[in-house]
Amino acid sequence: MMGGSSRMLSNKRIHSEKIKLRRFALQFYFSADARRYVTDMKFEHKKVKPNNIDFQLLVAELNSSLSQITNDSGESSFSSDAFDSSKDGCIVVYLNKVAVACGVFRYHQSEVCELKRMYSNTPGAGTYLLEQLESYAIEKGYKNSVLSTRRVNFKAVNFYLRNAYSESDAYGKYVGVRHSICLSKALVT
Repeated sequence: MMGGSSRMLSNKRIHSEKIKLRRFALQFYFSADARRYVTDMKFEHKKVKPNNIDFQLLVAELNSSLSQITNDSGESSFSSDAFDSSKDGCIVVYLNKVAVACGVFRYHQSEVCELKRMYSNTPGAGTYLLEQLESYAIEKGYKNSVLSTRRVNFKAVNFYLRNAYSESDAYGKYVGVRHSICLSKALVT
């Protein structure tokens, strides 16, 4: 029993050190000394499942950010247990091997996917992520995408509007919810 708890403590310590290292790397990327290097870097992405540790760490950042903006983490709107890799997609974006953005799409209805858990902590990574998610959704046969966010989340709303999404009718649990805005986009024309 003692060995198991010491292994668990060791795993927690490793996890904590990984988070510290990741935070240090991100602070470096945003420092004045590193700014010239960041512009030369290329984003990369991986198709993953929601149990991926990088995805989970970014979603934890997203939850914290949303809680500050909207007083709701948004966690109740997506269950990784419901993820179906035959219909759904999950992507993590990396900059210099550091995870900087994540997002998911899931089946909504015939030929329509819903974007969920979109988050970026690095300039430019959100647009790259959205392009990759949309391409992946098209590969899976989707022709349109929908999403919902809080109206008070101006940064997100403006991001989607800049990327050719337009306000659409509320759907599902968002019908009649005034603080939410639903957006949609044709992926295939």
